[in-house]
Amino acid sequence: MANPEYQEKLDSLDKLSVCLYRTGISLFAIALLFLALSLSSLFNLTHTLSLSLLITGIAAAMCAANLHVYNKWVRTIIVWSAWIGILLILSDPQQGRVWLSLGFLFITLSGLALKESFCFKVLGLKVVPILLASSIGLLYFTQTIYASILLALTGLIVGYLSFKKWQMPLHFDIGIKANYEI
Repeated sequence: MANPEYQEKLDSLDKLSVCLYRTGISLFAIALLFLALSLSSLFNLTHTLSLSLLITGIAAAMCAANLHVYNKWVRTIIVWSAWIGILLILSDPQQGRVWLSLGFLFITLSGLALKESFCFKVLGLKVVPILLASSIGLLYFTQTIYASILLALTGLIVGYLSFKKWQMPLHFDIGIKANYEI
């Protein structure tokens, strides 16, 4: 994917999709930090959990809708996990199953982190799936303070990824168009 020797000619839709994907990653980092704060009870505002779930869902949708992965099966798993997580958030207004909704959204983010770790050498990406899976387990057992610590750490790693991604040329995210399975 990130082959500096090869530069695909990007049209305006390619450029838009890469920018939306990178914006989704940036929003994911912000959402994870905000989710960590809302779970740690540092904010006693009403609806902070709902708002952080909304931001997380939007970030997942932006990344899933603009994902550039060659293999269609991998792409399908990453994308459908986002849509299932969003549907679960929408179908659970009392947030009784937050861990389940976030679990599907975190499958998407884990897939993105692994994809990016194979393409680019960004520190910490390979541990993101472990941190996210651990945070889901902690949320299931209502250990929210520990889950918030892991989510904050993950948010910082994804934030660093976002920073590095915005420094890269846009064609790095597309790779070779002919290699995509449809």
